[in-house]
Amino acid sequence: MKRVVLHIDRLVLRGFDREDQEGIAEGLRAELGRLLATPQAAQALVAQRSVPRLKVAALRIAPGAQATAVGEQTAQGIVRGMRS
Repeated sequence: MKRVVLHIDRLVLRGFDREDQEGIAEGLRAELGRLLATPQAAQALVAQRSVPRLKVAALRIAPGAQATAVGEQTAQGIVRGMRS
């Protein structure tokens, strides 16, 4: 079994209040952990080697969405971006 280490050096959050940033980051960490925990996802990640920059397609965030839900949607966008 291979070990996958994912580093996000910079997360740009435009249009969000400062107090929501930690909740967004927590939702992102939790959802990435869940989505990348499968052997198939880990294999896909290892096959890519290093990705210096990954642009995520625009996300539609519902008005009033919880900060953690924004992080979860962001994680889902990241995983979709890695597959394409």
